[in-house]
Amino acid sequence: MKNQNFKKMKKISLLYILVCVGFMANAQLQHEDFNAANLPNGWSVTLPESGCTWKFGYTGSLKGSGLQNPASFQSGGVVFNDYDCGGFENNTTELIGPKINLIEKRIVEASIEITYNLRTFSNDGIFEVHVWDGTVWQNVSTTSESTHPKNSGENETSFIDVSQYINSDFKVKFIYDDENSLTWGAGIDDYKLTGVVSSEVAGLENLGFIYYPNPVINNELTLLSSKEISAVNVYNNIGQLIMSKKPATLESKLNMQSLASGAYIVQVTINEQVGNFKVIKQ
Repeated sequence: MKNQNFKKMKKISLLYILVCVGFMANAQLQHEDFNAANLPNGWSVTLPESGCTWKFGYTGSLKGSGLQNPASFQSGGVVFNDYDCGGFENNTTELIGPKINLIEKRIVEASIEITYNLRTFSNDGIFEVHVWDGTVWQNVSTTSESTHPKNSGENETSFIDVSQYINSDFKVKFIYDDENSLTWGAGIDDYKLTGVVSSEVAGLENLGFIYYPNPVINNELTLLSSKEISAVNVYNNIGQLIMSKKPATLESKLNMQSLASGAYIVQVTINEQVGNFKVIKQ
C-alpha cells in the first residue's frame, strides 16, 4: 500500500512540474486613441439634459490646465468641456465602449490602461471608470481632484486590474460628472484593454474549457466547458489531494477560501478526458 501511494505521489509531483511550464501570452484586446473626429465604431454616449457632448479628435489645449504650459492631446483625444456648457446645470455624461467576450478569448487576467486629464474648479468635477461584470456596472476608479497642477503640461496614465470582472459581455464606461457646478471638464487621450491568454489545457482540447481568474483573487475559481464537467480535484505542491467535487454541470465555481495562499494543481475531468493546470491562490 505504501509503495502504491508513493508511486501516486510521484506521478502527481511530476505532473505538477510539467504543468508549471504551461504557456501564457499577453494580448491587446481593445485600443482606442480617439484621434478621429467622430464617435469610434462600437462606442456610444449618453448625454446630459443640457445637450452638451464629447468632442472627438480634440487637439487644442485643455481648458483649466493653465496658460503658460497647458496640457493637451497632441495627436487627438476626446474631451467634455463643461465650461462650454455654461450655467450651473448638472452635466453627467457617459462614454461607453464596445463589448468583448473575454471568456471566448481565453482571458485569465485583464487590465485597463488609460491616459486622461481631469480639470476641476473649486474641487468640483469627478471622472470615473466603470466595467460591466456581466450583471451590473462596477466602479473600478474614481478621480475627484485635478490630475496635475496647472501649467505642468502633463496628463495622467492609470493601470487598473479588472481580472475579477472577466465575463462574456465585458465593456468599459467612462463617466464625467460636474457635481452640479460650473467647472472645466475631462478628457481621454488613449484607452487600452490588455489581457493574459491561457493556453489550452492539455487533454481538454476542443471541449471549450476555460478557467479564470488566475491568480485567484477573491477565493473563487470559475470553470467553464461546453461539455459537462464531471469531476474536479485540487492538489497541493507535494501531490496531496486537498479538495474534490463532482459538479456534473457546464459551469463550476471552486471555493478556495479554506486554502492557504500559494500554487495548486487543478485536475478536471470532462467526457472521461482529463486535464491539469496550475493556479495561484492569492
